This record gives sequence, structure tokens and C-alpha cells, in this order.
Amino acid sequence: MRSLALPVAAAALLALAAVAALQALRPSDQTMADQSRAIAAELRCPDCEGLSVAESHTVAANAIRAEIAAQLAAGRSADEIRQHFVARYGEWILLAPTNPVAWWLPAVAVAAGAGLFGWWWLRGRRPGAAAAAPGINEADRRRVREAAEQLDD
Repeated sequence: MRSLALPVAAAALLALAAVAALQALRPSDQTMADQSRAIAAELRCPDCEGLSVAESHTVAANAIRAEIAAQLAAGRSADEIRQHFVARYGEWILLAPTNPVAWWLPAVAVAAGAGLFGWWWLRGRRPGAAAAAPGINEADRRRVREAAEQLDD
């Protein structure tokens, strides 16, 4: 049974790679309207705050949607159209950041915070950690006891 595990796993990986290649090479069945909506959903409306061109109903959004449709009709690809708008408006026109640092920074910050918390938590649980910490000595305890007794009187 174990002797068949490697050939079966290799065949499964080969089949998975073939399916992925077929998906990647399959011609797109999106209509021009679907492509136009997809591109418009990736672009920020210049007049609205936080809305895509597809969601906005402003004059500028309507003009951008019309320009996207015209460029698709002229045979330009989705990447070429996005680059056209980036050249025209700047990087902020894209709703999703293109810089990979923007995608990795939150994960790195969460991991660093979890690491710091773990270090802090484990540091306090070590034996002798409380004794090594500067704090209350016997004279301080005596003064606190005396103050507490004076309050009781």
C-alpha cells in the first residue's frame, strides 16, 4: 500500500496542474459589459469618498464608465485600461493597493504584536521573575503594615 502512495500523489498533482493550466488558458467568456463593470469596480470614484466607479452615480463616474467601455471596444486589455487611469489620476485611483508592502504590513504588525505579547506573558511566568523584579522590600512592607494599623485605630 505504501509503495503506491508516491505514484498516486504524483498523479494527483499532475492532474491538478493540468486543470489549473486549462483554467488559465481557457478563453474568457465575459461579455464586454461584464469586463467594463469589473474594471469600474477596481477604480475609485474621483468625486466620492470610498466608492468605486461602478457604485457611484456622479458625472465623473459616468464619464469614466463610458471611457472604459470605449477603450474595451477599441480592443485594449483590462491592464492597459487600468494603467491609463493610473497615468491620468495617479495610483490613488485604484481601490486595491499595488504595492505588496501595503498587503504585508498589517500581517507583520499583528505577528509582531503577538510575539511581543507572548514574550511579555512568558517572561512573567518564569520562576524567579517576581523576585528579580525591583519592587517592595521588607522595609516597605513594614511601613505599609504600620500605615494600615494606624488607619484601623
